[in-house]
Amino acid sequence: MSGNNLVLPIVLWGRTAPTHCISSLLVMDDFSTIITGCHDGQICLWDMTPELQICPRAMLFGHTASITCLSKASASSDKQYIVSASESGEMCLWDVNDGRCIEFTKLACAHTGIQFYQFTIGTQKEGRLLCNGHYPEILVVDATSLEVLYSLVSKISPDWISSMSIIRSHRTQEDMVVAVSVTGILKVWMITAEVSKMQDLDPVFEEESKPIYCQGCQSISFCSFTQSSLLVVCSKYWRVFDAGDYSLLCSVPSDSDQSWTGGEFIAADKVIIWTEDGCSYIYKLPASCQSASEHFRSDVGKTKEGSIPPLIYSVVVCSDKQ
Repeated sequence: MSGNNLVLPIVLWGRTAPTHCISSLLVMDDFSTIITGCHDGQICLWDMTPELQICPRAMLFGHTASITCLSKASASSDKQYIVSASESGEMCLWDVNDGRCIEFTKLACAHTGIQFYQFTIGTQKEGRLLCNGHYPEILVVDATSLEVLYSLVSKISPDWISSMSIIRSHRTQEDMVVAVSVTGILKVWMITAEVSKMQDLDPVFEEESKPIYCQGCQSISFCSFTQSSLLVVCSKYWRVFDAGDYSLLCSVPSDSDQSWTGGEFIAADKVIIWTEDGCSYIYKLPASCQSASEHFRSDVGKTKEGSIPPLIYSVVVCSDKQ
Protein backbone atom coordinates (compact mmCIF):
# COMPACT_ATOMS: atom_id res chain seq x y z
CA MET A 1 0.00 0.00 0.00
CA SER A 2 1.47 3.38 -0.94
CA GLY A 3 2.39 5.65 1.94
CA ASN A 4 2.62 2.75 4.40
CA ASN A 5 5.95 2.86 6.26
CA LEU A 6 5.38 -0.38 8.13
CA VAL A 7 8.25 -2.83 7.66
CA LEU A 8 7.86 -6.45 8.71
CA PRO A 9 11.16 -8.35 8.94
CA ILE A 10 11.04 -11.99 7.90
CA VAL A 11 13.79 -14.43 8.88
CA LEU A 12 14.17 -17.74 7.08
CA TRP A 13 16.40 -20.65 8.01
CA GLY A 14 16.76 -24.31 7.07
CA ARG A 15 15.33 -27.40 8.67
CA THR A 16 16.72 -26.49 12.08
CA ALA A 17 16.52 -23.19 13.94
CA PRO A 18 19.73 -21.40 15.01
CA THR A 19 21.38 -22.56 18.19
CA HIS A 20 21.28 -20.27 21.20
CA CYS A 21 24.21 -20.92 23.50
CA ILE A 22 23.85 -18.02 25.96
CA SER A 23 26.88 -15.76 26.45
CA SER A 24 25.19 -12.77 28.13
CA LEU A 25 21.97 -12.14 30.04
CA LEU A 26 20.00 -9.07 31.11
CA VAL A 27 16.81 -8.83 33.19
CA MET A 28 14.74 -5.68 32.59
CA ASP A 29 13.68 -3.47 35.49
CA ASP A 30 10.06 -4.67 35.35
CA PHE A 31 11.22 -8.30 35.83
CA SER A 32 8.86 -9.40 33.06
CA THR A 33 11.38 -9.46 30.19
CA ILE A 34 14.67 -11.33 29.94
CA ILE A 35 17.23 -10.60 27.21
CA THR A 36 19.82 -13.22 26.24
CA GLY A 37 22.70 -12.90 23.81
CA CYS A 38 24.40 -15.95 22.34
CA HIS A 39 27.73 -17.02 20.87
CA ASP A 40 26.23 -17.06 17.37
CA GLY A 41 25.38 -13.34 17.55
CA GLN A 42 21.59 -13.53 17.94
CA ILE A 43 19.61 -11.92 20.76
CA CYS A 44 16.47 -13.49 22.18
CA LEU A 45 13.63 -11.74 24.03
CA TRP A 46 11.81 -13.80 26.66
CA ASP A 47 8.61 -13.03 28.56
CA MET A 48 8.57 -14.07 32.23
CA THR A 49 5.32 -14.45 34.17
CA PRO A 50 4.91 -13.83 37.94
CA GLU A 51 4.92 -17.63 38.27
CA LEU A 52 8.44 -17.61 36.72
CA GLN A 53 7.32 -19.27 33.51
CA ILE A 54 9.56 -18.18 30.61
CA CYS A 55 8.39 -18.06 27.00
CA PRO A 56 10.36 -16.86 23.93
CA ARG A 57 8.94 -13.75 22.26
CA ALA A 58 11.38 -12.79 19.49
CA MET A 59 14.84 -13.42 18.10
CA LEU A 60 16.86 -10.40 16.95
CA PHE A 61 19.52 -10.55 14.25
CA GLY A 62 22.11 -7.80 13.94
CA HIS A 63 25.49 -9.11 15.08
CA THR A 64 28.02 -11.21 13.21
CA ALA A 65 30.00 -12.33 16.27
CA SER A 66 29.44 -13.57 19.82
CA ILE A 67 27.54 -11.22 22.16
CA THR A 68 29.88 -10.07 24.96
CA CYS A 69 27.54 -7.87 27.02
CA LEU A 70 24.05 -6.39 27.29
CA SER A 71 22.84 -3.29 29.11
CA LYS A 72 19.74 -1.18 29.39
CA ALA A 73 20.05 2.09 27.48
CA SER A 74 17.17 4.16 28.87
CA ALA A 75 15.58 4.94 32.21
CA SER A 76 12.09 5.55 30.87
CA SER A 77 9.50 2.83 31.43
CA ASP A 78 7.71 3.56 28.14
CA LYS A 79 10.95 3.38 26.12
CA GLN A 80 12.61 0.08 26.86
CA TYR A 81 15.91 0.40 25.02
CA ILE A 82 18.86 -1.94 25.40
CA VAL A 83 22.34 -1.96 23.90
CA SER A 84 24.34 -5.01 22.87
CA ALA A 85 28.01 -5.44 22.01
CA SER A 86 29.90 -8.22 20.25
CA GLU A 87 33.43 -9.57 20.03
CA SER A 88 33.98 -7.79 16.71
CA GLY A 89 33.32 -4.32 18.19
CA GLU A 90 29.73 -4.03 16.98
CA MET A 91 27.17 -2.14 19.08
CA CYS A 92 23.42 -2.19 18.48
CA LEU A 93 20.67 -0.14 20.12
CA TRP A 94 17.37 -2.06 20.31
CA ASP A 95 13.76 -1.25 21.15
CA VAL A 96 12.62 -4.13 23.35
CA ASN A 97 8.94 -3.39 22.74
CA ASP A 98 9.03 -4.19 19.00
CA GLY A 99 12.52 -5.60 18.42
CA ARG A 100 13.70 -2.78 16.13
CA CYS A 101 17.40 -2.02 15.75
CA ILE A 102 17.47 1.76 16.23
CA GLU A 103 21.18 2.43 15.87
CA PHE A 104 24.32 0.55 14.90
CA THR A 105 28.03 1.30 15.09
CA LYS A 106 31.29 -0.59 14.98
CA LEU A 107 34.41 0.30 16.96
CA ALA A 108 37.94 -1.04 16.77
CA CYS A 109 37.70 -2.41 20.33
CA ALA A 110 35.51 -5.04 21.98
CA HIS A 111 33.45 -4.28 25.09
CA THR A 112 33.13 -6.77 27.93
CA GLY A 113 30.99 -4.55 30.19
CA ILE A 114 28.50 -1.71 29.69
CA GLN A 115 26.65 0.31 32.34
CA PHE A 116 23.92 2.88 31.77
CA TYR A 117 24.33 6.27 33.44
CA GLN A 118 21.66 9.01 33.46
CA PHE A 119 22.16 12.60 34.61
CA THR A 120 20.26 15.89 34.37
CA ILE A 121 21.44 19.06 32.62
CA GLY A 122 18.94 21.81 33.42
CA THR A 123 15.61 20.14 32.71
CA GLN A 124 17.00 17.67 30.19
CA LYS A 125 17.86 14.09 31.12
CA GLU A 126 20.80 12.67 29.24
CA GLY A 127 21.88 9.05 28.99
CA ARG A 128 25.42 7.72 28.70
CA LEU A 129 26.88 4.24 28.32
CA LEU A 130 30.09 3.57 30.23
CA CYS A 131 31.97 0.83 28.38
CA ASN A 132 35.00 -1.21 29.42
CA GLY A 133 36.74 -4.05 27.70
CA HIS A 134 39.94 -5.02 25.92
CA TYR A 135 41.42 -1.52 26.03
CA PRO A 136 43.04 0.54 28.82
CA GLU A 137 40.26 3.08 29.49
CA ILE A 138 36.53 3.50 29.98
CA LEU A 139 34.67 4.87 26.95
CA VAL A 140 31.71 7.18 27.55
CA VAL A 141 29.18 6.71 24.75
CA ASP A 142 25.99 8.62 23.98
CA ALA A 143 23.10 6.26 24.71
CA THR A 144 21.08 7.52 21.72
CA SER A 145 23.61 7.90 18.91
CA LEU A 146 26.23 5.41 20.17
CA GLU A 147 28.87 8.07 19.53
CA VAL A 148 32.00 8.04 21.71
CA LEU A 149 32.01 11.37 23.57
CA TYR A 150 35.09 11.11 25.78
CA SER A 151 37.07 8.58 27.77
CA LEU A 152 38.13 7.97 31.37
CA VAL A 153 41.87 7.45 31.17
CA SER A 154 44.50 6.21 33.65
CA LYS A 155 47.68 8.16 34.27
CA ILE A 156 49.01 5.49 36.63
CA SER A 157 49.27 1.83 35.58
CA PRO A 158 46.82 1.90 32.67
CA ASP A 159 45.39 -1.53 31.94
CA TRP A 160 42.22 -3.32 30.92
CA ILE A 161 39.30 -2.81 33.30
CA SER A 162 37.85 -6.00 34.79
CA SER A 163 34.77 -4.47 36.42
CA MET A 164 33.34 -1.07 37.34
CA SER A 165 30.53 0.52 39.33
CA ILE A 166 28.86 3.95 39.28
CA ILE A 167 28.36 5.51 42.72
CA ARG A 168 25.63 8.14 42.67
CA SER A 169 25.89 10.99 45.16
CA HIS A 170 22.65 12.44 46.55
CA ARG A 171 24.44 15.14 48.54
CA THR A 172 26.77 16.64 45.93
CA GLN A 173 26.84 17.02 42.17
CA GLU A 174 29.79 14.66 41.93
CA ASP A 175 29.28 11.02 41.03
CA MET A 176 32.10 8.48 41.04
CA VAL A 177 33.13 5.70 38.72
CA VAL A 178 35.03 3.02 40.64
CA ALA A 179 36.83 0.35 38.64
CA VAL A 180 39.33 -2.45 39.19
CA SER A 181 41.90 -3.30 36.51
CA VAL A 182 43.02 -6.80 35.59
CA THR A 183 46.16 -6.25 37.65
CA GLY A 184 44.17 -5.42 40.80
CA ILE A 185 44.49 -1.62 40.76
CA LEU A 186 41.42 0.26 42.04
CA LYS A 187 40.75 3.50 40.17
CA VAL A 188 38.32 6.33 40.86
CA TRP A 189 37.06 8.96 38.41
CA MET A 190 34.85 11.91 39.37
CA ILE A 191 31.90 12.72 37.11
CA THR A 192 30.89 16.33 37.75
CA ALA A 193 28.26 18.44 35.99
CA GLU A 194 30.99 19.97 33.83
CA VAL A 195 32.32 16.57 32.84
CA SER A 196 28.82 15.34 32.00
CA LYS A 197 28.42 18.15 29.48
CA MET A 198 31.56 17.14 27.64
CA GLN A 199 31.08 16.11 24.06
CA ASP A 200 34.62 15.97 22.77
CA LEU A 201 37.47 13.49 22.99
CA ASP A 202 39.41 15.20 25.79
CA PRO A 203 40.28 12.49 28.33
CA VAL A 204 39.31 12.62 32.01
CA PHE A 205 42.05 11.32 34.30
CA GLU A 206 41.51 9.35 37.50
CA GLU A 207 41.36 11.03 40.91
CA GLU A 208 42.82 8.05 42.73
CA SER A 209 44.71 4.89 41.89
CA LYS A 210 45.38 2.33 44.64
CA PRO A 211 46.50 -1.32 44.53
CA ILE A 212 44.00 -3.57 46.31
CA TYR A 213 45.39 -6.86 44.95
CA CYS A 214 42.10 -8.15 43.53
CA GLN A 215 43.04 -9.89 40.31
CA GLY A 216 40.24 -11.37 38.25
CA CYS A 217 37.58 -9.01 39.62
CA GLN A 218 34.08 -10.18 38.67
CA SER A 219 31.91 -7.39 40.10
CA ILE A 220 31.93 -4.25 42.26
CA SER A 221 28.95 -3.24 44.41
CA PHE A 222 28.45 -0.11 46.51
CA CYS A 223 26.43 -0.32 49.74
CA SER A 224 23.52 2.09 49.18
CA PHE A 225 22.24 1.46 52.71
CA THR A 226 25.24 2.97 54.51
CA GLN A 227 27.20 4.52 51.59
CA SER A 228 30.35 3.49 53.42
CA SER A 229 31.29 0.06 52.03
CA LEU A 230 32.39 -1.45 48.75
CA LEU A 231 32.02 -5.14 47.85
CA VAL A 232 34.58 -6.56 45.42
CA VAL A 233 33.98 -10.12 44.19
CA CYS A 234 36.75 -12.14 42.57
CA SER A 235 36.59 -15.74 41.42
CA LYS A 236 38.41 -17.15 44.48
CA TYR A 237 37.45 -14.63 47.18
CA TRP A 238 35.25 -11.67 47.99
CA ARG A 239 36.27 -8.61 49.96
CA VAL A 240 34.66 -5.61 51.64
CA PHE A 241 36.47 -2.25 51.55
CA ASP A 242 35.84 1.07 53.26
CA ALA A 243 34.42 3.35 50.55
CA GLY A 244 36.21 6.32 52.12
CA ASP A 245 39.87 5.30 51.85
CA TYR A 246 39.46 1.78 50.36
CA SER A 247 40.98 0.03 53.35
CA LEU A 248 40.37 -3.71 53.53
CA LEU A 249 37.67 -4.59 56.09
CA CYS A 250 36.93 -8.24 55.38
CA SER A 251 38.22 -11.00 53.07
CA VAL A 252 36.48 -14.35 52.52
CA PRO A 253 37.90 -17.15 50.32
CA SER A 254 35.78 -19.53 48.28
CA ASP A 255 35.81 -23.29 48.67
CA SER A 256 38.14 -25.23 46.40
CA ASP A 257 35.29 -26.24 44.09
CA GLN A 258 33.58 -22.81 44.02
CA SER A 259 34.07 -19.87 41.70
CA TRP A 260 32.38 -16.60 42.69
CA THR A 261 30.93 -14.54 39.83
CA GLY A 262 29.08 -11.66 41.54
CA GLY A 263 27.57 -10.16 44.65
CA GLU A 264 25.41 -7.36 46.08
CA PHE A 265 24.57 -5.72 49.38
CA ILE A 266 21.03 -6.68 50.42
CA ALA A 267 21.18 -4.86 53.77
CA ALA A 268 23.62 -2.73 55.74
CA ASP A 269 25.05 -5.87 57.32
CA LYS A 270 24.32 -8.57 54.73
CA VAL A 271 25.65 -9.52 51.30
CA ILE A 272 24.59 -12.12 48.77
CA ILE A 273 27.32 -13.84 46.75
CA TRP A 274 26.69 -16.21 43.85
CA THR A 275 28.74 -18.73 41.91
CA GLU A 276 29.04 -19.56 38.23
CA ASP A 277 27.01 -22.77 38.70
CA GLY A 278 23.95 -20.93 40.08
CA CYS A 279 24.45 -21.25 43.84
CA SER A 280 23.81 -18.24 46.10
CA TYR A 281 24.99 -17.53 49.65
CA ILE A 282 23.89 -14.82 52.10
CA TYR A 283 26.46 -13.76 54.69
CA LYS A 284 26.14 -11.52 57.73
CA LEU A 285 29.06 -9.10 57.79
CA PRO A 286 31.20 -8.81 60.94
CA ALA A 287 30.93 -5.72 63.11
CA SER A 288 34.22 -4.39 61.69
CA CYS A 289 32.43 -3.95 58.33
CA GLN A 290 29.37 -2.13 59.72
CA SER A 291 29.68 1.66 59.95
CA ALA A 292 27.03 1.82 62.71
CA SER A 293 29.05 -0.48 64.95
CA GLU A 294 31.59 0.72 67.50
CA HIS A 295 33.93 -1.93 66.10
CA PHE A 296 33.85 -0.49 62.56
CA ARG A 297 37.34 -0.63 60.97
CA SER A 298 38.71 -2.48 64.00
CA ASP A 299 40.39 -5.06 61.74
CA VAL A 300 42.00 -2.59 59.30
CA GLY A 301 45.62 -3.56 58.80
CA LYS A 302 45.21 -6.97 60.40
CA THR A 303 42.44 -8.64 58.41
CA LYS A 304 43.40 -12.24 57.70
CA GLU A 305 42.20 -14.40 54.84
CA GLY A 306 39.91 -17.11 56.09
CA SER A 307 37.83 -15.37 58.79
CA ILE A 308 34.50 -16.44 57.30
CA PRO A 309 31.39 -14.45 58.38
CA PRO A 310 28.30 -16.40 59.46
CA LEU A 311 26.41 -17.98 56.55
CA ILE A 312 22.72 -17.13 56.97
CA TYR A 313 21.14 -18.76 53.94
CA SER A 314 22.16 -20.61 50.79
CA VAL A 315 20.50 -21.75 47.58
CA VAL A 316 22.37 -24.68 46.06
CA VAL A 317 21.67 -26.37 42.74
CA CYS A 318 21.50 -30.13 43.35
CA SER A 319 22.16 -32.68 40.62
CA ASP A 320 19.82 -35.15 42.34
CA LYS A 321 16.30 -33.76 42.04
CA GLN A 322 15.13 -35.83 45.00
